[in-house]
Amino acid sequence: MRRRVAMAVATTAAVVGMVVGTTSSANAALNVNWNWAAGFIPNLPNSAQTPPGAENVSKAGSKSTCDWQRSPNKLPLILVHGTWEQQRDNWMAMSPFFKNQGYCVYTFNYGGNPGDVMWGWQSIAKSGGEMNDYINRVKAATGAPQVDLVGHSQGGVMPRYCIKYEPGCMASVRKFVALAGSNNGTTLSGIAKLGKFLGLLPAVSIVQPAAIDQTIGSKFMQKVNSCPDGTNYNVCKGDTVVYTSLQTNGDQVVTPYTGAFLSSEPGVPASQVTNTLVNKQCPLELAEHLGMTYSQNVASRAARALDGKTLPRCVVSLPYLGG
Repeated sequence: MRRRVAMAVATTAAVVGMVVGTTSSANAALNVNWNWAAGFIPNLPNSAQTPPGAENVSKAGSKSTCDWQRSPNKLPLILVHGTWEQQRDNWMAMSPFFKNQGYCVYTFNYGGNPGDVMWGWQSIAKSGGEMNDYINRVKAATGAPQVDLVGHSQGGVMPRYCIKYEPGCMASVRKFVALAGSNNGTTLSGIAKLGKFLGLLPAVSIVQPAAIDQTIGSKFMQKVNSCPDGTNYNVCKGDTVVYTSLQTNGDQVVTPYTGAFLSSEPGVPASQVTNTLVNKQCPLELAEHLGMTYSQNVASRAARALDGKTLPRCVVSLPYLGG
């Protein structure tokens, strides 16, 4: 009798252990590798794949498997890649990071053609329309009234074009966090100046229009940074989106690095636009342009901008390595 009871207890314990183990495994946090070289480079040819933790609902009628209402203060989060990047190599670290934070994460490719390895090279105005379409797809797939955005490089300025000029885009976005966004144009570390001097920019604009769009003083920059009343600001009166710009002083692509910071028209509440130099808050942050999306310091501050609660981290983050 004792033996049978013991066996029953042991069997029950084993079953419970199996159930608990399965549940724990299903709810286990995703692994986050903050090494840029390990995450970005091997995934250059994998543009069709979403990064860990993310879904792609680009197909008409797609339904999300993630229920954003389990954390109603965290709207569906769309990660927006940069120029000559794509949904997987850009977000191999931050996608699982935000998923672990409780977000429903979505990624997509824009500004290219099916089969492209690298995306984000077509005109930014065209990509702004693709952004609007994808936002609407995410809303339809999730039933959410709005989304939040985190974008890198061109992904830090292209959504602003969507917000300003695409119908319904502004009302669909609650918060937008830009990482090293090319908000005011760039000299591309002097390359754009040299190209202009040599008369090469018109030819480049035909095959790589997004690169020219992002140069200082381009027609695109003039348009995206103009307000309805004729003034020139990044954020205009009447804009309802809450903006945060995160930047490091080691950025060698958005040059000068201060070009990432947002200006706001008089009348825009100060709380609506925040500019943060990450190095000033964390001297251990040494990441350059590409490494920013593999930095825990940057990711934690992006999360804080969205939820107001995440504690900012300060760990060593190295150029072309992250951390």
